[in-house]
Amino acid sequence: MEAESFVHGLEIIVALLCFITLLPSTLNSKNLTQLYLLGSVLSYINVKIFMYIGPSYLLREVEAWGNFISISLILSALFVIIRDSKPVFARFPMYLTLLPLSGILFFAIIPTSYAIKGILELIMQAGALVVTLLLFGVNTYLYGWKWTYIASLIAFISAYIFPLLPLSDPFIAVFFCSISLCVGMIFLTYSLIKYPFNTEFSQK
Repeated sequence: MEAESFVHGLEIIVALLCFITLLPSTLNSKNLTQLYLLGSVLSYINVKIFMYIGPSYLLREVEAWGNFISISLILSALFVIIRDSKPVFARFPMYLTLLPLSGILFFAIIPTSYAIKGILELIMQAGALVVTLLLFGVNTYLYGWKWTYIASLIAFISAYIFPLLPLSDPFIAVFFCSISLCVGMIFLTYSLIKYPFNTEFSQK
């Protein structure tokens, strides 16, 4: 239990530092991609803090909702990147980047089955990783995006895979998942500050 508390504490510290580091550049540049990502990180931090101070009987429900909102905001951020990568005349309306958040309505009516919600969460995470892999891979090849974006993606993919591995000690998977997640957040935060997403950068 102490080991798990240490892991969750590490995730909170790293996520909070990334949030604080990314906030000024997001507010100054009014970058919608980063704004969605900040919302995702904030939702993630709230869930982790709730694990410490919240009542245990609400933990699974809060965790399910927090993770779903976090993933939905990541998908919205990816929608913005896709939109900005298109020519101006071919771009879809900005409000459509909120489309992933409409899933909250469907998530609310799903029966209280954490197995179903867990499967939905895994599918959404996999979808976000696949879309990110395509975006980062293509733009790194065509436009010379920096390797730090790919490094963050590899770390996030590792964080997704570790809990699925049939390891004898479940804590090992949790530990490496947390380390990979923290590394991914650090690399992504650095990349967003040093090489922010925008149309001009994508066209270089």
